[in-house]
Formats: sequence, C-alpha cells, structure tokens
Amino acid sequence: MAEITLDETDFRLLRELDENGEIDADEIAEELDVSQSTVYYRLEKYREQGILTGTISHLDRHKLGLGMTAISEIKTVYGPEAKEVGERLAQLSGVQQVYSMIGEMSFYVISHVRDHDHLQSLIEEIIETDGVENSATHIVLRTFKEESRLLVNYDDEDLEQLFNS
Repeated sequence: MAEITLDETDFRLLRELDENGEIDADEIAEELDVSQSTVYYRLEKYREQGILTGTISHLDRHKLGLGMTAISEIKTVYGPEAKEVGERLAQLSGVQQVYSMIGEMSFYVISHVRDHDHLQSLIEEIIETDGVENSATHIVLRTFKEESRLLVNYDDEDLEQLFNS
C-alpha cells in the first residue's frame, strides 16, 4: 500500500469530517478558514486514496428496535477453510462485525437483534453454520462506549504522531 502524506489542513479537515459526520464543504471551509475549492479538492483526493468512502450517516439501532447486543465466540477447525466459515458468519442476518482471532476461539461475532427470540434464531444459525465446532454467546447488559467514528477516539498527541509519521 502506498504511503499517504497528510498535512495540517488534511488533519483538520479529516477531524472535522469525523467529528460532525457530514460533508458540507461551505461550512467546513469557513470553519477551517480555507477556500471551498481546497475542501473539494482534498475531499476528492481522500476518495481517490481510499481514506474517505461512501456517504456518512448514522442510524440509531435502538430506535429501529435492535436494542440487544450479543457477542458470540466461535470455534472452528484451524486451516484454510476457517476463512470460508468467517465469510459465512458475516452473511448471517443481524451480524454487524466478524473478527478472526488468534487464541482459543476462532471468531468473535457482534450482532444487534430485536429480542431474545431473535437472538435464539441467530444462535441456531451460527451453530448450524458449516465449519462451526462450538460457540458461546454473551448478552451485553450495558454499553460504555460504542463509537464508529475513527479520529474522535484518539487524543491530539496520538493524532499528531499518526499524521506526522
């Protein structure tokens, strides 16, 4: 992967995008005291470099009735077929994230479901997934942090090191 070089304006622009979640070039240009053309040029550059993808929006899963979060630990046979198991798990309805792990368990699956019945159906699908040896599912009682934005999770010192490395 090619090295991406970012300057102070890039840093400020990306942080503004990450914090506010919207792309309003006029507003961002005014906030950062740069021209609108600078904002448009840099947004296009970020898209070309793959830094910025899609349109930013946030759906409130609780308001949509998906208030229960489950974390499932999945054990599979180690080997090339494990990737295929991960891909099958990622296709299950309600699955938000699938992580391949090193350790006792092969995958961690994070899901958002409506209720216990919905969770039971998902657990049954997980167990029936070809290649799954066993699983254990945990229900989240309280969430202390659930942040999908990236840069807001780092303090200024860490961000400076990231953009100046």
